[in-house]
Amino acid sequence: MNILITGGDKPLGKAFAKHLGNKHKIFLMNENTLDITNRVETLRTISNINPEIVIHCDEIDNIEKCEKNENLAYTVNTIGCLNVAYSCYSLDIPIIYLSTNYVYDGKKESPYYETDNCTPINVYGKTKLAGEKLIQTLYNKFFIIRCGWLFGEENNFIQKILNNRDVPVFMCSNEIGSPTYIEDVCTAVDILLSTNYYGIYNCANPDPVNKSLWVKYILDCSNIKKEIIEIPQNYIPNCAPRPHYSAIETTLLKNCFNIKLPNWRERTKTVVANINKKPPTK
Repeated sequence: MNILITGGDKPLGKAFAKHLGNKHKIFLMNENTLDITNRVETLRTISNINPEIVIHCDEIDNIEKCEKNENLAYTVNTIGCLNVAYSCYSLDIPIIYLSTNYVYDGKKESPYYETDNCTPINVYGKTKLAGEKLIQTLYNKFFIIRCGWLFGEENNFIQKILNNRDVPVFMCSNEIGSPTYIEDVCTAVDILLSTNYYGIYNCANPDPVNKSLWVKYILDCSNIKKEIIEIPQNYIPNCAPRPHYSAIETTLLKNCFNIKLPNWRERTKTVVANINKKPPTK
């Protein structure tokens, strides 16, 4: 299968290329080879390659950057998504769109289903939801995958925690969500590629967790003993709001595709072990 992947300079785009490259022909696009904010260029590029499916990963995923530059966030995350989706619609190519658990508002106290109302509270979530809605308005051959807190591969969250083992850790005390191993997202999408059960699917490793407890588990896996200082979100100046509760339910993914992902603890332990095997950087 010929697969075009946008966001080839992003951790998720790189992970898809690595995971799918052994059995599919991958066309990996980055901001230098495909400007998704340019509709004409996007249509021309996708038309010239003529892939059998497009995996759209390109985005601005920095929550704070989106909050500070709303126009840029909407240009890339929403208009860019529209341009990719329009090209897929025009060429009759299915699209897989990587979205986020931040489309939910965080007011529930139990994991969100795909059918729950989406009223995001930060600019990043709003721009991603707008992209989702544009895809659904344009076309019916889509998979929208809502992921939780991504980690693994070149996503550096765990690496960043371990690199700062000698400095205090300050964490927002009330965030509960779903850690999501990037490789498991790739495995799930690989299965979706051979189906036409289009729709919206949550994808995350099971069991909601407080983010500070997740960080504590990361440190414990490396036998690092130090205090995590929990602070309320409103004590952090100029911080983009995060939903208090953004854990997601993945029953639909299991029922439709028989995909059951391992617990986040197992995946976290694996990533930490792999990082600790690497020689220290100079």
